[in-house]
Amino acid sequence: MRSTTIQLATVGAYATVASLVFAITVAETIFLYPNMFRGVPESLALSDEFMTVVDIGAVMRPMGMVMTLCAVIAIVVALWARQARGWIAASLIFLIGGQFLSVLYQWPRASIFGERDQHTVEELERAVTEFLVGHGFRIAASLAAAVLAIAAVFSIYRARVLAGARANSAAEHALVC
Repeated sequence: MRSTTIQLATVGAYATVASLVFAITVAETIFLYPNMFRGVPESLALSDEFMTVVDIGAVMRPMGMVMTLCAVIAIVVALWARQARGWIAASLIFLIGGQFLSVLYQWPRASIFGERDQHTVEELERAVTEFLVGHGFRIAASLAAAVLAIAAVFSIYRARVLAGARANSAAEHALVC
């Protein structure tokens, strides 16, 4: 029976980080966004004042880098974990598609928030709506990436359990014969 400890640990670390990033994204949405977008443009100015020491990017950028690093390591390890390759690849598609592409969509809208005195209230409200739509896709993609990473862990663990059962069955069969 080939050891799957490294595969389980590596893919498990990726699944843990992916789940943590999803949880942080949901918490950010629940706790910050209602306050930031409740009464544009005044709420945006108040949010800027509140986030002078630590802003969302100070947490999410390093978490994104850690998650990407874990994902790259997991895909390398998945080359040897045949049963997890598809799950990890699908997770990476959602990670890249959902996290990174949604950020490209959201950045131009978020830049309007910083230049709010140059835009009308209607333009700001439209930018907020579009930003939140992109953020909704980001949350869905983050959830999918985490769930698929967890499925990869379960597939490796299932293969480990089945290999152990086959080894025990073969040993019992050898004792009987």
